[in-house]
Amino acid sequence: MKIRIAPETELVMDPLTSVISKEKNIAPNRSMISLIKKLDETEHVIDGLMDSLSSDKPLHNSWRGRENAAIGAGVVTNFFYGLIAGLILSGVFLLLLSVLYGGV
Repeated sequence: MKIRIAPETELVMDPLTSVISKEKNIAPNRSMISLIKKLDETEHVIDGLMDSLSSDKPLHNSWRGRENAAIGAGVVTNFFYGLIAGLILSGVFLLLLSVLYGGV
């Protein structure tokens, strides 16, 4: 990576070594088509990751009709955790009643 200091004089600086030199005009040897294809694939994967963070967007690698799967899974999970927490709290409440009043 080079930083252009003065484009009109073709001076560049390497930020790692702090060396200032004249810019070389070397034509790229590789075709840019393969690089563009890889960038498109990477963008597709990044879009899929970003959509996976949102519950209202469909996932790229998912079947049709599963747009609301995250919402349904969240409802079931919250119900299960609420049931467990409720049973634990009611057990503690019954234990306190039995300790305070000598039996239920």
